[in-house]
Amino acid sequence: MKLYTKEGDAGTSALLGSTKRMPKSRPVFEILGVTDEVNATLGCALASLKKPSETALLVSIQEDIFLIGAYIAGLKFSSADKAVWSKRVTDLEDRIDAYSAKLPLLKAFILPGGSEASSHIHLARVKVRTLERNLVSYSGKKSLKFLLPYINRLSDLLFVLARYVNMELGKKEKIWSKK
Repeated sequence: MKLYTKEGDAGTSALLGSTKRMPKSRPVFEILGVTDEVNATLGCALASLKKPSETALLVSIQEDIFLIGAYIAGLKFSSADKAVWSKRVTDLEDRIDAYSAKLPLLKAFILPGGSEASSHIHLARVKVRTLERNLVSYSGKKSLKFLLPYINRLSDLLFVLARYVNMELGKKEKIWSKK
């Protein structure tokens, strides 16, 4: 089977399970593109991470983001699926708390950066915020609002994880100072 179909050459695409073609400029395709960007950026972070626990965490997040993209593309979900996402939010909160407990108290804004892995995690965090904004404004799938708490918490987790990775690698945080 060939990877290319040539069906999108005219600037149209179809969502999961649909034969109806739509312009690729539709908001749903922008949101799907952001999920791809989040996953690709997390892949860059994974390429430079060494600790198995953080590697496993980021792979798990990639799988979640892929599933979120599938929901956006039209994959059906049930009330049981919604309950699973509620549990995932709790799991993210537990991880945020665990990482935060190991970090020095943050008393000022920090500049994203430090190690390569941390920089990619910060970039993924920013892309997750873009995904959140796009999903909030996406009027085509109001029923996807149950994903917002997960996405919101995920950006928080990525922030503390980026700090934690830098700490583990001995990279000092750069404090932002108003000049």
